[in-house]
Amino acid sequence: MKFFVFLAIVVSLWYVMRWFQQAETERRLRQSRSSDRAKRTARKVARATDTIVCVRCGAYVPADHPTACERSDCPFPGVG
Repeated sequence: MKFFVFLAIVVSLWYVMRWFQQAETERRLRQSRSSDRAKRTARKVARATDTIVCVRCGAYVPADHPTACERSDCPFPGVG
């Protein structure tokens, strides 16, 4: 009788350990997927750029390469 109780305890412990291992594997998989998703999202995010305002028409243009609007008195080089 003691043998069967011992065997039941061993089998129960084996199932509990197996359950914990599966839970840990699933947690790692979810963490890996979420970090991959975060990396992809970070790559898709548009980069912010500084802008300046045109004194003639009030349009905001990129500061590193301003482009002219359709107005003839535009202060920026290009079309104007």
